[in-house]
Amino acid sequence: MTASQTGPAPSDVPNPAPTGRIVDTHVHAGLTKYEPIESLVDQMFRHRVDHAVLVQHAGVFDNSYLIECAMRYPGRFAVACHVDTQRSDAAEQLSAWVERSPAVQGVRLYLAQLFGGAPGAEAAWKRADELGLIITVGGTLRELSSPDMETNVKRFTRARLHLEHLAHPDPKEAAPFETYRAALALAKYEHVSLKVSGFYSITQLPFSPYTDTIRFFELARDAFGAKRMMWGSDFPPVSYREGYHNTVRFAAQHLPLASAEDRAYLLGRTALSHWRFDLPA
Repeated sequence: MTASQTGPAPSDVPNPAPTGRIVDTHVHAGLTKYEPIESLVDQMFRHRVDHAVLVQHAGVFDNSYLIECAMRYPGRFAVACHVDTQRSDAAEQLSAWVERSPAVQGVRLYLAQLFGGAPGAEAAWKRADELGLIITVGGTLRELSSPDMETNVKRFTRARLHLEHLAHPDPKEAAPFETYRAALALAKYEHVSLKVSGFYSITQLPFSPYTDTIRFFELARDAFGAKRMMWGSDFPPVSYREGYHNTVRFAAQHLPLASAEDRAYLLGRTALSHWRFDLPA
């Protein structure tokens, strides 16, 4: 894709990682919900984002479109699929998607189904662990901070666990945010990492930059460190709030980090140590 095809990138877009690639680790695309892949590709081009992880949205278990997207744009996307853990054959579903395409390197699984005893949840987590997949973990702050969560982190050690959306801090929780700190204590397990995304969902401000969320980022940064944190836009839901441009700007300019190297890890290097974009789809 060239600038002449989509127009030039805006001149005020920051160049947040001049010494490395930028990876957006949490995006969605679809034909029956959200936006088709072309909308995402345009945003990535305009904002100098090199790669993205296509995370299947809740309730959709046919991952064919995401695999097709990875095939259409080689070297651009990896896929985190989704399987129906209400079915007893969820583990077999997962294996089938992984076998179908090397782009499928992870799976999105929800704690509510695991803790609630969904028929295929336990087997799906076990299969993801056996395959050494990335599990992008969907869960509430209460679930992430629970003893059940820590028990399962100890059980599933071959998978790499990515906690979504900064582990869902609650802006209404009183300082010193004990529940959130309990979730962040999972940082003591080396196979657990944190997605730095979803700021629009925890802010109490009407417009970006959402500076009231920085207190949570600082707690997360101190727990995980930049080398185990990875930025995600949550496109296209973010478009209903601050937009793609402002979420890139927030990560590049407002989140407090000690060095340019730390910011490079947040914006791409950490993700590149987990996801591969050089595999044929």
